Amino acid sequence: MKNNTKITNASIESAGLPKDAKHVIAEYIWNGFDAKATTVSVEIASNQLGFITSISIRDNGEGIQQETLDYSFGNFLDSLKKNKLKRSSYTRGKKGKGRFSFSLFATRATWNTIVKVDDQLISYRIRIDRDTKEQYDIGDSKSAKDKGTGTTVTLEGIFGLTTATLDSGEFTDFLAQEFGWYLHLNRDWGYRILLNGKLLNYDNLIQETDSTTFTLYSIQENSYRFQVNYIRWKQQIGDRYYYYFLNSNKTEVAKLLSSFNNNAIDFHHSVYIDSAFFDHFEQDDIAVSSDSNLFSEKEQQVIYRKLLAELRDFLDRKQKKYIREQAVTVKLEELEKKNLLPHYHSSDIDLKRKKVLLALIQELYIADPRAFVGIKADLIRTYLGLLDLILQTERKQDILPLFENAIALSDKERETIRKILEK
Repeated sequence: MKNNTKITNASIESAGLPKDAKHVIAEYIWNGFDAKATTVSVEIASNQLGFITSISIRDNGEGIQQETLDYSFGNFLDSLKKNKLKRSSYTRGKKGKGRFSFSLFATRATWNTIVKVDDQLISYRIRIDRDTKEQYDIGDSKSAKDKGTGTTVTLEGIFGLTTATLDSGEFTDFLAQEFGWYLHLNRDWGYRILLNGKLLNYDNLIQETDSTTFTLYSIQENSYRFQVNYIRWKQQIGDRYYYYFLNSNKTEVAKLLSSFNNNAIDFHHSVYIDSAFFDHFEQDDIAVSSDSNLFSEKEQQVIYRKLLAELRDFLDRKQKKYIREQAVTVKLEELEKKNLLPHYHSSDIDLKRKKVLLALIQELYIADPRAFVGIKADLIRTYLGLLDLILQTERKQDILPLFENAIALSDKERETIRKILEK
């Protein structure tokens, strides 16, 4: 049965669909997880010449309820998913573009879905053709013999893609980068992605891990235990940098942006916090931030604020460790390469001045890497030149108060800078 959407084929083409096959496939994988799937399998079929003939993405989610089709397939730049809990990682798509993105490299998309209706499993299919995306065709419903619900979307009439495009380490790395944080978030539930039957592994993207436990006490001396698991990723991930709050069932109930999202030091991180404390999470809350508490009771608010303070302190230490061990070396090499440092001769005096200046830059960068973000090269060169001039005077001890006025220094950082200036 043919059904018309409330859009035109031209409007879909001009609506900003993905421009890369990898992102198209990722859209369909996210659709599977949005449908509460725990396993999504991607199967890529090709012929002897190396050309891809079809791509199938199968999930074990809830399927597509037929009564939602007019809304989910009949509207564009809109989606049922928009109405779901905004702060959850379990809903990625918001504008319904995913179902039309196949047109980048396929002539037809067919969804074979199995849903549960009145304790019975019902199957049917939905089909969209590339040249007539303003229509979707619905097949007849019938009783399903399968043991569970789920959806398989098959993309056919593939053009412009060869096995070299998707059968590569680059494609696997992309999927690991896009989904690794999410698979780790739901590792206790067995979430996984299979690519041609092979399990997607994201371990190679993990640079550092650590775990700790916080026990916090309320005003009434009630104690709450929080298990904290930290990951530093090798590269940027498919989500922003969040604290993920999980209840005693290991299910995410909220996520909060860390305070380390706006930096230029490649500090790619995720922090997962497990606690029965989050069993009291109120589902009707709309936003999560440091100024908007998850909880209505005063005792819970106090614990939540204490937790955020502990998490910020924990992550601040992790960032400074990363900067000291890796990022600061990259920054100093960058300053040298771009000729932003003052000019020094080879004399012992000049080399000593340079050593002191580099030590100060290092401590400043560790204390607050934003000191070098968004500043034009000429201004950095001038700033470092003036700093070098002060180091040659009797007023070099005045540098420490200048730093303190610009950034917040810990006692240890303050003492380190003081010793550098004394030398």
